[in-house]
Amino acid sequence: MYRIINSSPIRLSHMAVSMEQVLEAIESANHKLKAISDYTKELSLDIFRILDLRTLSGAVGETFVGEMSRIVPGLMKNPSLDGYPDLVQCAVPEMAAYFEEYASRDSKEAFLFGGIEVKNTFGYKKTGEDLLNGEPRIGRINRRLEWKAHHQKTNHLLGLYTDYREGYPVIIAAFFSDSLTPQDWSVRAEPKGDSAMTSFSTLQISGFKKMLSGIRICLEDPVYLQFFHQEG
Repeated sequence: MYRIINSSPIRLSHMAVSMEQVLEAIESANHKLKAISDYTKELSLDIFRILDLRTLSGAVGETFVGEMSRIVPGLMKNPSLDGYPDLVQCAVPEMAAYFEEYASRDSKEAFLFGGIEVKNTFGYKKTGEDLLNGEPRIGRINRRLEWKAHHQKTNHLLGLYTDYREGYPVIIAAFFSDSLTPQDWSVRAEPKGDSAMTSFSTLQISGFKKMLSGIRICLEDPVYLQFFHQEG
């Protein structure tokens, strides 16, 4: 069970996304993650204990994005892997026509009509903690969550927090802010040498405070509610 802490919808220029729709996408994504966990365990290959957290975090975000595009009319998954934002607004015919043209050229440019950027995090473990994949991380991570993005202009951010429960990843909470500025992001870090990582910026404390005040949904569990100071 989840608690909708703030029922204010996510408003774009030509549409609004309700928290009920976001919650439906969370629950559907969690169901799929559980099904993957069960299936791979039957094969004696627990995929969620093998994947590194960076790859797994991206997979959780992609699963959620897919469910949102299925559930919310007028919201489409960005057809470009490197496109921005992750969910693009196609609420009117003009936007839908632009989407078709945008998709045909696999553009890395920002989608003209905007949308919602989705980022997921498992949190960063506290100094001295030794955490294994599959173990619950709550209480052993820093309270400040750090979402990463490809550039400092990221806004309309729907941030997810995921933890392990019963050995598989579960989306625990969702946060949203449409007031992020470039100053809320670190200077973009570039990969070194032959690193497979892409360049990224990290949300700073000022941005985290905006996201924390914009918490929308959290698992109805006192441990997580207390972690995000939502005990009441």
